[in-house]
Amino acid sequence: MPPLRRTAPILSVVVGTLLLSGCGGAPSTPTAVSTVPARTPTSGSRPAGSSATSAAVPTSPTTRATSTPSSSPPPTPPSGAAWHVVAQSDGLRRATTDHGRITLLWLDPTRLRFRFVPGTRWPEGSPAAPADSTPSTWTSRMVAAFDGGFKLSDHVGGYYYRGRTVAALRAGLAAFTVTGDGVLHVGVWGADLHLTPTTTVVRENLPPIVLAGVVRARASDGVSRWGVTIGKRTAVNRSALGLLPDGGLVFLAGRDVTPVEVGDALVGVGVREAMMLDMNALWPTGYLYSHSGSHVTGSKIASWIARPPTIYYSRFTKDFVVVAPRT
Repeated sequence: MPPLRRTAPILSVVVGTLLLSGCGGAPSTPTAVSTVPARTPTSGSRPAGSSATSAAVPTSPTTRATSTPSSSPPPTPPSGAAWHVVAQSDGLRRATTDHGRITLLWLDPTRLRFRFVPGTRWPEGSPAAPADSTPSTWTSRMVAAFDGGFKLSDHVGGYYYRGRTVAALRAGLAAFTVTGDGVLHVGVWGADLHLTPTTTVVRENLPPIVLAGVVRARASDGVSRWGVTIGKRTAVNRSALGLLPDGGLVFLAGRDVTPVEVGDALVGVGVREAMMLDMNALWPTGYLYSHSGSHVTGSKIASWIARPPTIYYSRFTKDFVVVAPRT
């Protein structure tokens, strides 16, 4: 959870208590939480990759083409851990390390596609496509989902969505981009990430936590460098997203972890570049979803995650990323 976010809790007084006290419990095997109908999208709904309406494109977009990386096996698992097949998709693997404090998801972009869903409140001022208010356009196929970044009011990164620059993008910050065909890239804006004609989303957040395979966090960093935490603690719940050399992705959710521990865990599986996503007790998420007929069932990737997977069965107050099969 980013600086100043604790001034705007979204779940009444109970949430305020959780923000202050944190969430305990060691991760365990994900447990199914609930099911909802996964209705087929209506013929009038807009697909995730469709273009925006009446939007101005930022100046000087590049024409660099994006491509889907070639298929490859998961990276070497963390020391003492193993990748476990996730039944929902052969493009997903899950591993835990550091005595269960850190959970990793390997995501194969040759088998998966990604969609960004803006929150109803954050990022602030975000435009919305018609499909953003039609949950069936993502719940019918999603196999995983995870949280986005900090609030824009924390001034740690810019935001571009469907032809509109909502907050100015800053060169040198970590970011992820999503294209109209569902490809997600992680990198440094202005260095290896640039706006292209197919870009639908750019979400920046803080400097890179890993750059060129090197952890950028230090134990001596001030408490505000990687986001102001509740009680100014160094170790809090955090999430991050990293890029492997072959284009594969690794999502991390950690319980009571420091920025250094986040970076070390990502580098440990071969990540070359990575960005922090969200932090503090309630905001880091990570879920898996399975389908049976017209119903989808969600489970947490780690038991300490505070919110249930049902939060992404509709548009949530904060942005999130939906993962679905590519075919």
